[in-house]
Amino acid sequence: MNDEPLLGIMQDYYDREVFKGTVDSTSLSFVGTLGMSFCGLMGPVTPILISLVGARWLLFLSTLLLSAGLILSSFAQQVWQLYITQSIMHGIGAALLYIVSMSISPQWFVKRRGLAMGIMVSGSGLGGLIMPFVMTHLNESLGGAWCYRVLGIINFVVSLISTLLLKESPNMPKKEKKRLKNMIDTSVCKDMSFIIWCISGNLSMIGYFIPAFYLPSHATKLGLSPSQGSILVAAFSAVNVVGRIISGCLGDYLGVVNVNSIFLFVCGMSSLFIWTIANSFITLLIFILVYGFMSGSVFSLMASITAAITGMEKYPSGVCLYLFFMTASRFGPSLAGAVQNATDKNSFFPQELFTGISFVLSALITLILKYKMNPKIWAKI
Repeated sequence: MNDEPLLGIMQDYYDREVFKGTVDSTSLSFVGTLGMSFCGLMGPVTPILISLVGARWLLFLSTLLLSAGLILSSFAQQVWQLYITQSIMHGIGAALLYIVSMSISPQWFVKRRGLAMGIMVSGSGLGGLIMPFVMTHLNESLGGAWCYRVLGIINFVVSLISTLLLKESPNMPKKEKKRLKNMIDTSVCKDMSFIIWCISGNLSMIGYFIPAFYLPSHATKLGLSPSQGSILVAAFSAVNVVGRIISGCLGDYLGVVNVNSIFLFVCGMSSLFIWTIANSFITLLIFILVYGFMSGSVFSLMASITAAITGMEKYPSGVCLYLFFMTASRFGPSLAGAVQNATDKNSFFPQELFTGISFVLSALITLILKYKMNPKIWAKI
């Protein structure tokens, strides 16, 4: 399942229908911010949990926690209750599912790892293509409570099937399999390339999640209908699927770091020069198509770049620590919302500026990473 429709559409619904202006955008966005932060906070803990209960049992327990969090969210009448159910319960469950799958999946691929990971992470985009329309229809016909309950059931079924199918590669060297079930190898933090990569990743993650939070609300402020807002979210998911696969494929041929730097830079430019002037459905859609496609590299190339820096022996530790260091980036949407509340609540310029600058800086730092790994201009990195 893709959490981006859940974040934006439900935030917009609760702002319009449940809290009706009694809760500011910063408090509402913090529901998603807190939930996403667990994707990083659970990074160092996940290998320990795997060693205690095993990967498959951990995935099963995560599925129960994630689904229960969504269903219990349907009974929330105050924002602090959403913090407990959607943010903490659903957030921890989703984080564990994501981290375990990202740790195990690269074991099966070497030559075309970028393409394989691009296809894998594109699955969330496919969910995001369908779910905005389902969620909007449920919100309008049955209300937000039943929307949460249906999402909980869908998440349980889909995640349970994935849990039963996922397994470690039998061809994985013994020392790598043992490493996956041991404590985090913190020696990766001594690698300057890894540190640079974490800085770049934080900046790109700040930029990535802000539109996911605020585009439905932006569409509503422009007078667009909830259905049009759902079309924008679905369009983002559709082109994001294509962007994830193509960026992964290009990464295999041109170098994952090279491709990522280009895609990140275009993301920043689209926010600074298209989103800032978007004042209609068409202009917002143009921004979504460009930004949605190019931002596909954020997730599709993450595993491949991490593996290129750490090597597969240290990759499980590397990806867990990388996600842990990404925790700070999850507060980007809330920070942008706070600036909006302090300036003009009807203007989304702070979000547009935050997104653009974050991506441009991330692209420049990625170029520094490329030079650190290989100073040759045309080197495949």
